Amino acid sequence: MLFIKNLVRQYNVGSNETQFSVVSFDSRVHPEFSLNKYPSKTQVLGALSSIQHHLGSTHTEDALNYIANNSFTAANGGRSGVDKWVIVLTDGQSTDPTETVAAADRLHKMGIEVISIGIGSSADQAELEAIATDPQHVYRVDDYDALHSLMMNIESTTCGYNACHGNKADIMFLLDSSASEGASNFQHQLEFVQNFTDKFDIGPDAVQIGLATFSTKPHGHFWLDTYQNKSDLINATGYVPYIPGSTFTDLGLQFALNESFTTSHGARDPSVPKILVVLTDGQSTDSMATALMADQLHRAGIKVVTIGIGQNVRKSELTVIATDRNHVFTADDFKSLATLQKDLQMETCRNEKPNTECGEKPADIVFVLDASGSEGVENFKKELNFTAEFMKGFQIGRQHVQFGLVTFSSYGRSEFYFNTYHDLQSILHKLDTIHYTGGSTHTESGLSSAKFQFYSHHGARPNAQKIAIVLTDGQSYSTSRTIQKANELKDMGIKVISLGIGSSVSQAELMGIATDPQHVFNVTNFDTLNSIQYEIKTAACAIPNPPVIDPECGGGLSDIVFLLDSSGSETKLNFQKMLNFVQDFTRQFDIGPKNAQIGVATFSSDVHERIKLDQYSDKTALLAAISGIPYDAGATYTDEALQYARTYAFQSSHGGRPNASRIVIVMTDGQSMNAANTLQEATALKSQPNMKVIAIGIGSGVNTKELNNIASDPQHMFTVANFDVLNKLNSELTFTSCQTCGFIQTADIVFALDSSGSEGQINFQKQLDFVQTFVRDLPVGPNNVQFSVLSFGTSVQNNFYLNQYSDKRPILDAIQNTDNVGGSTATGDALQFIREHSILPANGARSNSSLFVVVLTDGMSSDHAATLTQANLLKATGATVVAIGIGSSVDKTELNAIASDTNHVFTAQNFDSLQTIKEDVKKAACEGVNTTMIVTPSTTPIPDTTTTDGEIYVTDAVSTTQDFGVIG
Repeated sequence: MLFIKNLVRQYNVGSNETQFSVVSFDSRVHPEFSLNKYPSKTQVLGALSSIQHHLGSTHTEDALNYIANNSFTAANGGRSGVDKWVIVLTDGQSTDPTETVAAADRLHKMGIEVISIGIGSSADQAELEAIATDPQHVYRVDDYDALHSLMMNIESTTCGYNACHGNKADIMFLLDSSASEGASNFQHQLEFVQNFTDKFDIGPDAVQIGLATFSTKPHGHFWLDTYQNKSDLINATGYVPYIPGSTFTDLGLQFALNESFTTSHGARDPSVPKILVVLTDGQSTDSMATALMADQLHRAGIKVVTIGIGQNVRKSELTVIATDRNHVFTADDFKSLATLQKDLQMETCRNEKPNTECGEKPADIVFVLDASGSEGVENFKKELNFTAEFMKGFQIGRQHVQFGLVTFSSYGRSEFYFNTYHDLQSILHKLDTIHYTGGSTHTESGLSSAKFQFYSHHGARPNAQKIAIVLTDGQSYSTSRTIQKANELKDMGIKVISLGIGSSVSQAELMGIATDPQHVFNVTNFDTLNSIQYEIKTAACAIPNPPVIDPECGGGLSDIVFLLDSSGSETKLNFQKMLNFVQDFTRQFDIGPKNAQIGVATFSSDVHERIKLDQYSDKTALLAAISGIPYDAGATYTDEALQYARTYAFQSSHGGRPNASRIVIVMTDGQSMNAANTLQEATALKSQPNMKVIAIGIGSGVNTKELNNIASDPQHMFTVANFDVLNKLNSELTFTSCQTCGFIQTADIVFALDSSGSEGQINFQKQLDFVQTFVRDLPVGPNNVQFSVLSFGTSVQNNFYLNQYSDKRPILDAIQNTDNVGGSTATGDALQFIREHSILPANGARSNSSLFVVVLTDGMSSDHAATLTQANLLKATGATVVAIGIGSSVDKTELNAIASDTNHVFTAQNFDSLQTIKEDVKKAACEGVNTTMIVTPSTTPIPDTTTTDGEIYVTDAVSTTQDFGVIG
């Protein structure tokens, strides 16, 4: 999703701009949200964060048909007269290639442009080309991490060369004319400007372009409004003279600020983007003065793009001059400038309009800035800069977003109110004049002043959201009064966000100031403030998304018991953070006797059962009970907590259900008092049927070896740096808790690997790798999943039986020692061996366990009749048989005969594609024990100038998004 989020950030989002939709697909189609669901960029990004990964086959054709039938309808936000795009992301071949091609053709005939992106080696090139509008709309990357390299290509493809078409822009070129250039190279710059100009509509209602040069002095050659048609402008550019001299870049920037973007020289009203494009082949004569002038341009709201030419430029200076590093370009030499045309057109015309509103309605936002002695004047300026950058992201005015500002040190001071300024430039000018006061940290005075900001006579509006953002680098003079004043703000319905800077802040105080823990933020120092601009905007403006309950997990039958460390090392504040974590976890589940049940016990010197599994069948009541759990303090007797979980927690008298999965989640910040007893009790607990144990260590005082001993296996052990980042674990913990295959019932799995002569050693090794990845994902042991592996060619070679290994590590090692037999393909003999030997009780098969046989082969058996006979005899024992055919030489009829049914037959194009069907095979096995595998989502890191009807992204879980649809 990271790729899609980054692409969305490049566009203006709205009902009159670009709209986005996402559809994901696997065996089914999942419409995540429609084009008209989210009217702002912030909301779209928030919705993307909530999308869950789904598991199943790759039914690309169903996703494309869904989009054709639904996504671009008026009811779902489709608009007439706008470009329509579908972007399909996939890492494999579709289940039905013929239907996929037909569905893609439907989209093409509807006039919808389709881009296909193949990820990894298993994506089929021919299918990608059939899905896309034409070969120019097909992209490939090696892996998900490389998706970011496509950003500019996707954006330019969807927006087109004439990215400013229909939009206004005031663009000023500032060309280096110093002696290092030379007349011929200077001419290359002019040609670059001419070619750039040729791509745009020129005029007073379209794009205006001016040009100046600089060397020892700046020279204006024509202003923005000098030429109002393309031919005159291109002709005039060719006559600009070369005036050599030194490289006083700062004077060129000063000229652009003071002269080029003035109304007297053609600059239009503030709604028209102002863009300065600087080309240079060297370093400025005065780097400090250059940086200062660049900062003034940024503060004036002018977008600055820099182009460095040749080897003598300094990349760091180009970055300082530019708006940000995304606006920096380089060319190896002057002749290479032409290669930047497309990128520059996109970057200059990306119409970065601010958000009209904050969320779904206007907002009144007040900043409360610490100006105490611990800050220092330079750091206080960085706070003001952070505030300015935040404000630039919004359209300011009486009908949109209003800002106020309070500073505090020994006292609070209102610098300006909501009704003082109604445009960005006035506010930015005021920010430049605010003085640093120094003094003590009376945060309560700042909050008291903020309260007055929200009175109507200061411009506060009754229909607007009310938001206060507090920045501080230390602890207040009076914590109790600070929290009291913060509560007064919250009682007025004001959302309060606290941002702590550095290591001297009080985390407890920040929590007391903020509306809730999700509105508390920290940065390590003042220089990293701007790194969380997006997070602060999201916290301020995003509409809260209700927790998403996965119907295959949150609604399942699970008994979950939390064991919470309540010892003295925790502290009451940190214990409360644990309770908050448990509440957030609980919100993701359906609670009740037919769904999930959650119990809680605390442990320190004693164990206290706080909530029995069946005590609450209502989620609201359960959440309230969790919040009321008391903190004990004392020693850390983890062993006694584990003993309680084993002997009491899951008893029927405490609400335990015999047919539910059993999960224990242990949370601790330290080591147990008795490591030997803890190990003994953990082992006893894990030996219980259907039991999964998850261990979470918090902070630096934990013993990771002990945590591993407590957990079912290393995949069920987690650590976090401190209590404040616990929430980052929630989705991962939910996934781990819900991954129930192999816990509700035990499973015996036998792999039969074709090692005939047609395989070869390299391909045989790929089979072994496939089996290993399968084993890694499941819990191994006599009470969980057991594995056996054999190979077959002319004869059958058994590697190990089900009961030979009870731990994952030796199984993984043993798999690599499997014999590559060679010869013919005696599949029937392998099936007979499994029936007569592998699944006998003497070799580890369990009467209470589900039995699976997974057969991998790349060809037809040597004796077809014998294979069918042995397959039927094996299936008659009650074994579920999965058949996997690899390559083009397999006999699909024979695979169907070997397998339990057609749902247990899988094919891979080649041995390299084996890994792509692992999850499907695993799901087929898991369904045999009436459980569901939830697979961790792959994170993928889409673009805004022309009005488009979204991108529908299709991704491969799978998602589609212009009116974007993304399929992946």
